[in-house]
Amino acid sequence: MRFFFAFMILMSMHLSAQNSEFKVYDNGLIYSESSVNKLKHIVDSLNLKFKICEFNKTFFPIGQAKANFVKLSKSDAVKAEKDLKNGISYSELKAKYPKGVYKEDLVVLKSNYTNYNNEERVDFSSLPLGKRGEQEIVTAEKKDIDSYKDGFKGKWIFVFEDKTEYSKESLEAYYFIEEFKSKPISDKYARLIQYSDCLVDTTAQIFYDNAKDSGVRYLDTIQTKAQKFEIYIEQVLKKPTFDDEKFSLLYGFDEMAFDKKSKKKNKEDIVKKELIEKDFEIFHKNLNKWETLRLVRVDSLRKADKNFDLMLNEALAEAKITKSSDDQFEEYVGRYVNKGEELELKRNRRVIGGCSMDDSPRVHALNIAILSAETIKWEIFLRSHLNIMNDRFDRVSDGSYAQAARSTYIKEIEVLDINVLDLILGISLRIENPSKNHYYSSINRVGRALSETENPQLIENSLLDMIGDNDLDDYNRVLMYYLFENYNYNLKDENAKKLNQSKLQLAVAKMPIYISSKINLED
Repeated sequence: MRFFFAFMILMSMHLSAQNSEFKVYDNGLIYSESSVNKLKHIVDSLNLKFKICEFNKTFFPIGQAKANFVKLSKSDAVKAEKDLKNGISYSELKAKYPKGVYKEDLVVLKSNYTNYNNEERVDFSSLPLGKRGEQEIVTAEKKDIDSYKDGFKGKWIFVFEDKTEYSKESLEAYYFIEEFKSKPISDKYARLIQYSDCLVDTTAQIFYDNAKDSGVRYLDTIQTKAQKFEIYIEQVLKKPTFDDEKFSLLYGFDEMAFDKKSKKKNKEDIVKKELIEKDFEIFHKNLNKWETLRLVRVDSLRKADKNFDLMLNEALAEAKITKSSDDQFEEYVGRYVNKGEELELKRNRRVIGGCSMDDSPRVHALNIAILSAETIKWEIFLRSHLNIMNDRFDRVSDGSYAQAARSTYIKEIEVLDINVLDLILGISLRIENPSKNHYYSSINRVGRALSETENPQLIENSLLDMIGDNDLDDYNRVLMYYLFENYNYNLKDENAKKLNQSKLQLAVAKMPIYISSKINLED
């Protein structure tokens, strides 16, 4: 725990000392010109590959149907459960229980999943429409849903909850007014999905299946050879240190400097805190200086110490087995062994964020992306960069206040001469039968990313056309509506935002009335 507090103090000082989360090179990107050139060379080949790629797969949208939603409570719920089992019609139920909540003509999605008890479930969830994003969800056991072989039209799906000490009896149900649709996605949209699958290799994955979780909350209890190697370097090169007790005092001073009885600050503690803060500032400056010169001095140490390579290789051999390493050790492996070995170590450990302010998962992804570019592994590079763009990382906790500082870096892939819009649209469409390992976007993140591109007109026209296209299924049209909303929200030009809102209103008007009537652009 003490190490975690120390880490957070150092990290917060590091973040406050820089304007962006990653180093930016002279080309204005987070990848060097050398890395970009290597990536462009690969992309040329991939574009040729896509031109001859056979388009032979039919994609289907996620199952969706129109339904009416009902919510009843107390004695009405108890009575209605029996009525539903007896096959009461929707109109009869509505007339019999006028106090219930009724929502009609909702678009409902059907999705299967397995819960934490390894039980198969089916979620029936309405599309969240409008800026409030209201959504109703009814979950049923899959074995019960399997009995609906003849279709859902005119039938009920419901869940009854008994009375508890915290709540009254309740019943939530869907009455289906049509069957679930199975019309294939049209070729022009299927080609976007195919393009994304060709570009984001579906046979590849960043981390190995048996990769180890790592991060500030996943520290090794037994000292590894990699850690011993780092300690050896730090001791020989006299890395600056800060007293552990002072670290603890620095972190806990807000409570110590407050006398609970007198409700006043203790002057002696305040003076002590100020002295420790000054000591820490000096330590931090010395540490930064040491870090600036570290690799040059390690180069010299390697030449002077014959045991250096032996210790490094022994530590590397152990790390390959235990999958226990860290950024600094991996940096030494890349510098003194080869970049391929460094990348393998990184792919064998997943970094879990310790909290919202812990940027280590994103740093890990960037390092993997850079190494993949340098070792000509496009399939790993693009997935890793897309994870940065979509902020797809595991964290112990993640407050929304920290998310704004995480940029999307869309320009880094725009310079590679790939069709970025088609890629983003391809990973943003949702389908029932994706290729294994198909990459899906985060709608709010890629909307923000698109707001930073150089071709807003193309983006706006494409999204508005998809929203207004009756050939596209309801769910994906709504997703494109939200994608446009997120794009427009993140634009800096207020005039452009107002104009786009008018264009969006016209596109929404082309959607079916059961959708457009529920979208209030003035919310």
